[in-house]
Amino acid sequence: MQAAVRAQVRRRYRQWLARRMPASRQQRLTQQRIFILPTRYGLFFLLIAALLFLGGINYENNLIMALSFLMTSLFMIAILHTFRNLAGLLVRAGQCEPGHAGADGALEILLHADDRHPHLSLWLRWPGGPVEEISVLPGEEKNVWLRLPLKRRGRVHPGRLHIESRYPLGLLRAWSQLDMAHPALAWPRAVPNEFCPASGGDAEQGRQHTRLAGSDDFQGLRSYRPGDPPRMVDWKAYARGRGLHSKYFADPAEGWLWLDWAMMPGVDPETRLSRLTWWVLQLEQKNQRYGLRLPGAELPPGLGPEQQRQALDLLALYGEVS
Repeated sequence: MQAAVRAQVRRRYRQWLARRMPASRQQRLTQQRIFILPTRYGLFFLLIAALLFLGGINYENNLIMALSFLMTSLFMIAILHTFRNLAGLLVRAGQCEPGHAGADGALEILLHADDRHPHLSLWLRWPGGPVEEISVLPGEEKNVWLRLPLKRRGRVHPGRLHIESRYPLGLLRAWSQLDMAHPALAWPRAVPNEFCPASGGDAEQGRQHTRLAGSDDFQGLRSYRPGDPPRMVDWKAYARGRGLHSKYFADPAEGWLWLDWAMMPGVDPETRLSRLTWWVLQLEQKNQRYGLRLPGAELPPGLGPEQQRQALDLLALYGEVS
């Protein structure tokens, strides 16, 4: 019963936040977006001030009462300074640093201060992520990369960005929770697999390039085909009861490989994506040009960081609706 009530309260709170602070890639912290409450130290500070006030009245001691008034005035001034430390800050979504599912990714946040006052000792984090501290001087723009766990493949919405400040005295906590409309991207996990799900290609004839052992770079194993030379057969795998498989070699200078979804029949989609991810990384390390074929999508052959990034992004977004 209590869990259901808490879930209902959280749901209504999220709905209220969505109405009050809708999603946007650029937001300025205004009075509507900033919340402020005393910290534990602030409550203790107020309690001491109240006790001093009662003691001053009881003992008719003006010095004690003056100290109580001083503490109360200091607390009131701290409210204004803590609020102003966030007010006016411009927050923008930046770039995305993808990662593999099960690891961490990072999202860039840009902070811009106007020319009037600084924003000091700001704490930023995504839900479940580590806290980063940053200060922004007047007229300055700074960026901060906030890491977050990537629990599944595809677009990962990190939740609301939490910005907090307890400057200058730590008596009050001012914060905001912004939906930056800034999803991260999680590539599939790379699962090693010795069977290369690829066919060969050539710019002119589209023919497959397979070579004998020792003439070119080893690419992996494929199912045995009648006519394969005996020295291409992986006899160790056969001795372990894994069936007949032939070693696969390719010459990067003469052609490319097509990593093909269709060459793994009977394998579930996520496992296929994980194996293709591993082979994308392997072919990049071996400087072997490759293309990628998925149902409804195709990446032309290429090589290099941009080719790898496009291939991994394509695998990450497989099956998702744009």
